[in-house]
Amino acid sequence: MQTKWFQFSSGRAQDASIERANGAPAEPRPAPEDSKEMSTTTPANSGNNSSATLDSNWLSFDEVYRSAGIKTPRLGYSICKIVEMLRNEHIRNLPTETKRASLLMALDAAGVAVDEVLQDASLRQRALNSYEAIQQKHIEEYEARKAQENRAIQAEMERVTAEYLERINRNLDEVAHGKGAFHRWQMKKQYEIQQIAEASTLCVTPPAQADSTPPSRELAMVMEASKR
Repeated sequence: MQTKWFQFSSGRAQDASIERANGAPAEPRPAPEDSKEMSTTTPANSGNNSSATLDSNWLSFDEVYRSAGIKTPRLGYSICKIVEMLRNEHIRNLPTETKRASLLMALDAAGVAVDEVLQDASLRQRALNSYEAIQQKHIEEYEARKAQENRAIQAEMERVTAEYLERINRNLDEVAHGKGAFHRWQMKKQYEIQQIAEASTLCVTPPAQADSTPPSRELAMVMEASKR
């Protein structure tokens, strides 16, 4: 048996001229938009923005094969059946050459050509690779959309942050301006108090020329205020 038939195909999608399995024409594959191969769905609009979400419910292998239009070969000897045969407890622990001989003997007894099995294996590998490539593309597109959405969110967040920082700084500036103005008023008030105190002292007789009568209560209050 030629092992090259069991190498996974590197193609991304099945070719339209793919050979039919066991003489049966392949059924047309549904368009990605109408089949389960689509990995994204559109959720209900929950806000101003709505985007497709990633669906993690991948198709089973049998669903991929059916979607690719792969038919079970005659007598049921697909490559999947061969895999099941090799898992049998009476065969799986045998040496490789013994397994090969037993397998070829079984195929020959059933009247199944080896090429039919290998062709089925090739079709199924190509179907799996095609499905994987489609889903990989969907994931990459989804990631790109989310990255773009994140950049928009980041830009909006930076814009809103800058706006609020501007408001905060404006509030701080207003407080600083108010405190500065009040401090200047306090300086003027202190000067005013001193002027009043000096003028008030001129309204009374100096201690050397006055009698022992203490200064009036009003003058005492003025002098005390000038010390503050």
